[in-house]
Amino acid sequence: MVIKIGRFGKFLACTGYPDCKNTKNLNSKGEKEEIPPELAHEICDKCGKPMAMKHGKFGVFLGCTGYPDCKNIKRIEKGTGVPCPECKQGEIVEKRSKRGRNFYSCNHYPDCTFALWLKPTGEKCPTCGHLLVLGAKNTVKCSAKECGFQKEIS
Repeated sequence: MVIKIGRFGKFLACTGYPDCKNTKNLNSKGEKEEIPPELAHEICDKCGKPMAMKHGKFGVFLGCTGYPDCKNIKRIEKGTGVPCPECKQGEIVEKRSKRGRNFYSCNHYPDCTFALWLKPTGEKCPTCGHLLVLGAKNTVKCSAKECGFQKEIS
């Protein structure tokens, strides 16, 4: 293994690169950093083994501990605690678009297509009844475009 420099900093890489693509993380002191897998309180749907928190290219996710045999993964959803106003069954969760922009959508996606670009507060608009969302510069505004309701957060 040799130390190489990439766009995310230094890392250890195997010298037989085309045949072996093994890499290891280095900490700020240049020492090998072992990240132990954190076991989650979830069981794999496919094989029944416990799931572990893993770090990948797109962030943290749950992966099965029986890796070579079972490659099951689950995304970790960042919930807002706000119920979906459209289907009334799901919860609004934070997601990421294919261009990397955050948006908020119902977690029952194929059945419910409710989505917002701004984070919902969970309160209803006093004029029209739609959800209120966090706006710029400490403001809360209505999610409906027709409604012009806006108030400042103290």
